[in-house]
Amino acid sequence: MKRCILILSFVFALQNLPAQDPLLAILRVEVDKNLSVLKEKPVPAYYLCYRVHDSESYQVQTAFGKLVQSNPSKNRLFHSSIRVGDHQIDNTHEIKGGGYFGGGSPTNFLPLENDPFVIQLALWKATDQLYKNTVKQYEGVKANMAVKVAAEDTSDDFSVEQSEQYYEKPLSMKTLLGDPKKWETKMKKISAVFADNKDLVDGRANFGVELVRKYFINSDGAEIVENVYGYRISMTAHTVADDGMQLPLYKSYFALNEKDLPSDEQIIADAKVLSQTISDLKKAPIAESYSGPVLMTARASGVFFHEIFGHRIEGARLKRESDAQTFKKKVGELVLPQDFNITFDPQLKVYHKFPLSGSYVFDDEGVRGQKVKVIENGILKSFLMSRTPIEGFPNSNGHGRGVLSASPVTRQSNMFVESTKAKTNKELREMLIEEAKRTNKPYGYIIDNVSGGFTTTGRYMPNAFNVTPLVVYRIYTDGRPDELVRGVDLVGTPLAMFSQIEACGNDYDIFNGYCGAESGSLPVSCVAPSLYVKMVETQRKEKSPNQPPILARP
Repeated sequence: MKRCILILSFVFALQNLPAQDPLLAILRVEVDKNLSVLKEKPVPAYYLCYRVHDSESYQVQTAFGKLVQSNPSKNRLFHSSIRVGDHQIDNTHEIKGGGYFGGGSPTNFLPLENDPFVIQLALWKATDQLYKNTVKQYEGVKANMAVKVAAEDTSDDFSVEQSEQYYEKPLSMKTLLGDPKKWETKMKKISAVFADNKDLVDGRANFGVELVRKYFINSDGAEIVENVYGYRISMTAHTVADDGMQLPLYKSYFALNEKDLPSDEQIIADAKVLSQTISDLKKAPIAESYSGPVLMTARASGVFFHEIFGHRIEGARLKRESDAQTFKKKVGELVLPQDFNITFDPQLKVYHKFPLSGSYVFDDEGVRGQKVKVIENGILKSFLMSRTPIEGFPNSNGHGRGVLSASPVTRQSNMFVESTKAKTNKELREMLIEEAKRTNKPYGYIIDNVSGGFTTTGRYMPNAFNVTPLVVYRIYTDGRPDELVRGVDLVGTPLAMFSQIEACGNDYDIFNGYCGAESGSLPVSCVAPSLYVKMVETQRKEKSPNQPPILARP
């Protein structure tokens, strides 16, 4: 009799949800059915959710004008999350001295066809095993709380949020991609620019288009189906200096529509500049360790703000007692110059005419992404929040994100840095030269391009950062021409660095990239202006002990 009721319920759900998307109905039935059982267990579950990514992509890779690969990809993956206990204390609670549990399952495959039985079977197996693991985690949490000191932050482990229903119609990968041969021809033409440069050991141009149909269903009643898609073109050139130093350079383009990608002529012109710059780098002198004024161009400062500032205002990590919590107690305080404003807005898709890769409507915890004014007139106002509350911030603002192989935590989305007292590049350069003269430095640095970096936010080691510049120039105070140098690493500690920020430019550029952290590699954006910092420390870049190529490149 119970089996008949289940079948009838399933058919009813199929009839009353979007007919073209039966997967949504299957997921809803399985969430409700499985939680109703797990609620009655000796250690009851109070929350269950399923996330599914129905993904299609096409990748084209070329090197030195030749096709390396051209491949379509299609898969359907899912992730389950279960919470036992209650909103105040559950299995995700931090275990002092033992880590943090996200409460999620490994990534699992679902069939591409909407066969109810096969999908039910996959969800059943994953949910059953996950519940058993979750109970063990919860038992570990309770044992740890019994023998360790009380937590500093007594806020709940999981916030209560409004559940929404949101549905986007399916998109066609065929329509987004068009003719793959067109992209193969385009990428071969771009990477052929690198073939004539004998300095290069590698020269590539790649294209990718991705379409992910994201499903989120939870036991609170949320039902969300959203399409996330975009185009990326990237160029990579790589050489090795005579002393063994590895010298890569990159340039990439992101667009939400094919028509918004740069023209072939523009990309080829950029490839020629990239090729010439890397040859110049090979011959450039190695920079010595340095402390003094630095000017970052707009395309470099976006990475700087993402690494140095962004990770320190992600709320979930501020709850962990292993985190240095740089800004947790600084709400209402001046942490940047008074003319600075920093905002995050995941729903914005274009800013200053730049398409944004960190955009989404709902985060990976089913909460609508919200605009957050983090810095206003230099004063810290708020944090990015997921459904992990911290003291003073009990609710999410839609920044719980994670790849399917990890449970969501608080992550950045689209960051916008602006100044109410922006200066021209000429004014910023004059400020740099004046400060170098005042401190008896023969030169300052302009950092024109960076590849990324990393930052440590924990208490277990120095709370520092390292950003990797790729293109750096010495700006001499005696009027000599700017000089390209290599081997520079930008290092420091966040509060010391923030205290040295003096001014922003009136130009803007974008960092559209991927950020790797606890919940995986996710697309992010930062639109920022040029930045003048009065005192920065750099160190010499690590050098490979290996010899450069002995044989001439073909």
